[in-house]
Amino acid sequence: MTMQIMPDRTWYFVRHGETEWNAEKRMQGQWESNLNENGKRHADENGRWLKDLGIGHIWASPQSRVRQTAEIISQHMPLAANPTFDDRLKEWSSGDWSGELYADLAVKRPEEWAAWEADRYGYRPPNGENFVDLEERADSFFADSVSNPEPTVAVFAHGFIIRVMVGRLAGLSVEEVLAVKQTNQTVIRVQQRDGQCRIDHFVAGVGPFEGLPRGEQGAA
Repeated sequence: MTMQIMPDRTWYFVRHGETEWNAEKRMQGQWESNLNENGKRHADENGRWLKDLGIGHIWASPQSRVRQTAEIISQHMPLAANPTFDDRLKEWSSGDWSGELYADLAVKRPEEWAAWEADRYGYRPPNGENFVDLEERADSFFADSVSNPEPTVAVFAHGFIIRVMVGRLAGLSVEEVLAVKQTNQTVIRVQQRDGQCRIDHFVAGVGPFEGLPRGEQGAA
């Protein structure tokens, strides 16, 4: 992937707290389910340490699980009460798969599932998106984000779109993007300085751990 050339800036990529459907291993995409008790705790834990980082602006997905996460974080960090909502930060659209259990999809739609397993980046489920579509959304967002002067910013969003956004900033390969596993309590930090990119991450405020999260710390 081509790295996005951006002004010197520190980004915090915050995934929403765990939802009812996350816990059930049910495909969400752009459909909605509410934060469960674990998810509310994830948001509260992240709010307690994010407040001290000097974040000057927040962009957020308008989906309800992100709004619920932002509302909880705002109890510690007032800036989170009024983020800039942006449709380009919505989760990957899972199309006709939305609402289905992951385990059921392999049985109900075996040919589609096999095609997705063979090409997780390029395959689109019926009426859905692929990761290339997310690249286009991310590139458009980043092009507009340069007009904001804040040096430390945050994005509140979703697992798939965050993977792609970090990939675009850091010039990651397809394989590197697909290897990322950001749990609901994990925050990814990308620091851009003089055209170079440093990545680390935090789990429930503990860290930083060097590099991208791959599920080894604090896995849900």
